[in-house]
Amino acid sequence: MYPYELFFGITLYEVMIVLGFLAAILLFRRYSVRVGMSAKLYNLALVSMTAAAVGGYLSGDLFQGVYNWLGGEAFALNSGTGSTFLGGLLGGLAILAAVYFLGGRLIFRGSREPIDRFPEVMDGYAAGLALGHGFGRIGCLMAGCCHGIASEHGIYFPELGHKALPTQLYEALFLFALAAFLWRIVTHTRGLGPAVYFTAYGIWRFFLEFLRGDDRGKTVIDFLTPSQLVSVLLVIAGIALLIVKLSREGKHEDAR
Repeated sequence: MYPYELFFGITLYEVMIVLGFLAAILLFRRYSVRVGMSAKLYNLALVSMTAAAVGGYLSGDLFQGVYNWLGGEAFALNSGTGSTFLGGLLGGLAILAAVYFLGGRLIFRGSREPIDRFPEVMDGYAAGLALGHGFGRIGCLMAGCCHGIASEHGIYFPELGHKALPTQLYEALFLFALAAFLWRIVTHTRGLGPAVYFTAYGIWRFFLEFLRGDDRGKTVIDFLTPSQLVSVLLVIAGIALLIVKLSREGKHEDAR
């Protein structure tokens, strides 16, 4: 969108993705110092985060290919397939858990540190993910993808030839605010980061889908887009995590 290619095929989309990843790492680094994370655990968490970012990007392409197929298109994975954040999130979380726990078992022989402090690590991940995703949505705005419905109250998208709601900007602002809110929470209370992130982002994304103007794909549930279906699952997961957290705290109180 502004301009699409900068140099050597690199666009503002890729620049913002890289900036988002670096911002997430810097935030997580600051968080690790704040909670007294050991160097060994920080390195394990950083490697897991990097693997999740790469694997999540590939997972996002795979999910988008499936969405396209469900919408009646031929299944394909190429430069024109596109990517979906929620699909990347699910795949990235699976890869993160695999690398973290397998790596922890190899590196922390005889120690439960990576297991016992996993909730703290996930708190830092949640805040970093929201921040990095916010930069990524600005990249989407620059690329002209993930736009909203046509509206005279929107901005002009050259790729569309008309004005549309800048849903990318709406989401970026929400994510930056969520990152700040999560930072406030995770630096004062342990174990709430993922629950708050899943619930807040799931609700936001579900309703934002009604403003999206690009092809949203189909699911086995006719009235839900793929992103709305995943959003519902995120909210359920977030509420479940919150219930588990409160239940454990209640048991600890009773044991005193």
